[in-house]
Amino acid sequence: MLHPQDVAVILLNYNGAQDTIACLHSLYTLETLPGAIIVVDNASVDDSVPRIMSAWRQWATPRLVHAQNPGEKKEPAKALLLQLDENNGYASGNNAGIRLAKSLTSCTAYWILNNDTELDHHALEALCKRYNMAEGPSLVGSTLVFHYDKMTIQCTAGSRLIPALGLTTPLHHGMTITELRSISIAETEKILGDITGASLLLHKDVLQHTGLFREDFFLYLEDTDFSIRARKAGIPLLWARDSIVFHKEGGTTGAASANNARFQRPLWVDYLMLRNRARLVRDHYPLGIPLLCASYLVVAFKRLLRKQRDRVPLVFKALWHGLAGKMGKPDWLR
Repeated sequence: MLHPQDVAVILLNYNGAQDTIACLHSLYTLETLPGAIIVVDNASVDDSVPRIMSAWRQWATPRLVHAQNPGEKKEPAKALLLQLDENNGYASGNNAGIRLAKSLTSCTAYWILNNDTELDHHALEALCKRYNMAEGPSLVGSTLVFHYDKMTIQCTAGSRLIPALGLTTPLHHGMTITELRSISIAETEKILGDITGASLLLHKDVLQHTGLFREDFFLYLEDTDFSIRARKAGIPLLWARDSIVFHKEGGTTGAASANNARFQRPLWVDYLMLRNRARLVRDHYPLGIPLLCASYLVVAFKRLLRKQRDRVPLVFKALWHGLAGKMGKPDWLR
């Protein structure tokens, strides 16, 4: 049986102290506290580390550890801030947090949680309850609700996947919290193609089948790739309906802004989403590559309609890089 005390929470921070502190405060109001909380600072270039450490001391006694020597003090800890020397992306940061949890905590499961989230008091209890209903290791996701409108669902655990296109559609997006009880858990889990990394609970035994998150994606769709690999290994994707997580959505990267219709993604975000989508199809659904290529013509046409002519070459560059395996951190972000 999995209990909250068996779970290490992993929060990734990059220049987002305000969000991270709010998330930490939320964690310390949970009905039952997790076994450990690990903040991974992804080489922030602002004052995130001292601000987080100072605020964190309201609720715990956090220990600061460095990437060069994370295991310098071998005694277990319940509050850790891991300071990385370089930002190598979402997967790399979370993988570092998982490794630290393995070495400096007694936890057997990991809750990957976006730092731009705040939690209902029962969020972790509900995740553990759904996990314990399954037979063997599984991935479990929460009900994500928009933070700016706490009545509207962003997704139920994750998305439906269109394999040949590498596209995902958030499940039950736009429905209201009052409709939550009318949504079938079994039917949702049947069509669940991925679990969003904004709130993802996994047992350490899952990693024996999947390995860690793929770091060559740098940012975006690592959670989809991880979910696909889990499903291929026979690991079910589950939804904890009563685990409510309020998500600010794209707060760090500027990837999305659901309450701003005029919002435009940064160029590098556009590139990474398109590149990683192509790589996802190449690796998992290669028969869909012709259809994928045709879909990028549509994407390019849409950029023209939006008067984003300068982005058209980027669309095809991203497609080529994804199919050719030119991955990792883009040069312009180094």
